[in-house]
Formats: sequence, C-alpha cells, structure tokens
Amino acid sequence: MKKRGRGVSTVIYSLTITNLPNPCSANIQMKEDGSVVLQTGACDIGQGSNTVLGQMVAESLGIPFDTVTVYSADTERTPFDTGSVSSRLTFTAGRAVLAAVEEVKEILFATVARKLQVKAERLAIGEGVIYYLYDPEKVMTIADAAFEAHFVDRRLPMGKGEYYPQNIPVDEFGQGEPSDTYYYLATIAEVEVDTETGVVDVLKMYAAVDCGRAINPMMVEGQIQGGAMQAMGWALREDMYPLCTQVNGVHPEFNPDFRPDNFGDYAIATAKDIPEIYATWVEGIEPEGPFGAKAVGEITANSGAAAIVNAIYDATGVRIYDLPATPEKILRGIKEEQAAGSSSGNQPR
Repeated sequence: MKKRGRGVSTVIYSLTITNLPNPCSANIQMKEDGSVVLQTGACDIGQGSNTVLGQMVAESLGIPFDTVTVYSADTERTPFDTGSVSSRLTFTAGRAVLAAVEEVKEILFATVARKLQVKAERLAIGEGVIYYLYDPEKVMTIADAAFEAHFVDRRLPMGKGEYYPQNIPVDEFGQGEPSDTYYYLATIAEVEVDTETGVVDVLKMYAAVDCGRAINPMMVEGQIQGGAMQAMGWALREDMYPLCTQVNGVHPEFNPDFRPDNFGDYAIATAKDIPEIYATWVEGIEPEGPFGAKAVGEITANSGAAAIVNAIYDATGVRIYDLPATPEKILRGIKEEQAAGSSSGNQPR
C-alpha cells in the first residue's frame, strides 16, 4: 500500500560568521574607456558570487555588466577575505565592493563637476552617464569622464573598500549579537511511502526563502532547487559513515578512513529523482545589506530533510531521527507501530 504525507519545516540561519571578525575587502579600478576591474578575495565556489558582485559594480556605476572584469580569490594578488563560509559573501563582499565604488564615484563626480561647472553633490549616475540633477541636458558619459579623469585631472578612478560585520561576541552570560543579521527558509515536502517496501518517493517540494533583495533572481531559484535536491540526499540516501554503538560518547568501531570507493557506490540523488520543486523568495529588504540583499546559500539545504521526515511521519506514523530514512528503518518503524497498535487495541495507521 502506498500512503501520502506532507511535512513542514522552518529554519533560521546566521549571516556572516558568528562571534568572530570576518572582514572582506575589494579594490576597483576604472580604465580610461570606462570599463572596470574588480579585485576581491571573495571565493566563488559555484554559488555565483563573482556574477553578483560584478552586477553590483555595474549597477552602481551605470555601466554594462559585460564591461566589468572580476578577479577573485587569488591570495597572491587579490585583497583579503575571510572565506566562503556562513553564507556571508553577498553581504560582506557586497558591502566592501560598494565602499570601493563610492571612492571611484567621488573621483568621477569631481571631474564631471569641473567639466560641467556644477557642484559634485548635485550629480547622479544614470545608464552610461553622469548628469546634473537639475538639468538633465548637462551630462557626460562615463567613458568620457573616465578618460578626462585619467588624462586631464590626473586622477585615476580607483577605490578600495572593506567591511567588518558588526557582530558583538556573546559573553559569559549569553549576552551579545553574534551575527549582523539572519535569514529564514520554510519548506514543505509531499511524499509517497510504500508500506510494503519502505521506499519513499518525494513528489513535491515547496521552498520559500527570505533572501532580502534578490540580486539575481535566476540564481536564487537555482540555489533553492539545488538545496532541495541536496536535502533529499541527506534525508533518504547519503550516509558517509557506518553506524556503530557509542560507549561514553565515543564510537569504538568508528573507522575515520571509511569512504565510498567511488560515486557509483555512493547513492546520491540523480536527475531521475528530481521532484516538482516550487521555489520562491520573499524580498524583505535588509537595511544593512548591499542593495538590501541578505543571502541564499547554505540555508536552502537546511530544512528540506526535516520536511521530508515529517512527511514520512504524516504518512506512516513512523518518526525517523537517524538519517538517512532508509527503507529498512521505515519498515522497522511500521512493524513497531503495528505491534504497538495491536497490543493496545488501536488500529495502526
């Protein structure tokens, strides 16, 4: 018999490394043709931080995205970053990048102010141009401003920025603010459980993340879908180490050298296992974030497994605490439920 169930889970996750200083820095150079080179220690490990940071530069300076070159994570040549951990890069590197952008803008505005004979504080950046707020006819292209700054004003449009998260380490009394801010995710899973085999099929997953401003909506959606698939692996398949009995909190039979020999023997989810995934996000603008952004990294995988095992419980009455929820564990739980129901005279689920 196949039974269906639904499960819900929610999670809160810190943004930036808790309790510790974890700065990021950035250097920006605008060339004489208006193109830009961004140097940052922020390491793109596939999450798309190079793209997002490049977008921030392009948006802030009114230049096309394809005129921004990003050099990242070269410890010999790029400025310092703490690391790609704790979902921090969009937030911390973004703040550093915007600080560097402001220095570039200051130089460009000074050049344009001289050229147009207006006050720099009354200038603004548009698409490809810097213009006078009170007379849009007074305008200068970004490229011309960059050239003029280089060769007339003899000032290179360059900037450097840094950002230290404003966390307050927790003291011995548990008081403090360990993270700059937090972001949130809710997941719903719908499963079908074969009560004769214990096999679980995940039919649908719904996930909504509070990511602040979505800098790149397509990548936000991709992160949510990827996190849902990773959560499925944790919930139903992946088991890196063999189970063993604990004695005084120690695993006497634990073998730290145990590894699957290859991915053919390691049961990760495949394209055939992908359920319907409904990804959405809530743009609750974060006042301290770059363009109001928070993050959309690790959290996307953090609640899916709980939603799936809650759905298994809804379908069968079996509560799984030890992941993965293998067919053997589920069948064992069903038999225990049936035995308990028979002994008490209650009907099993």
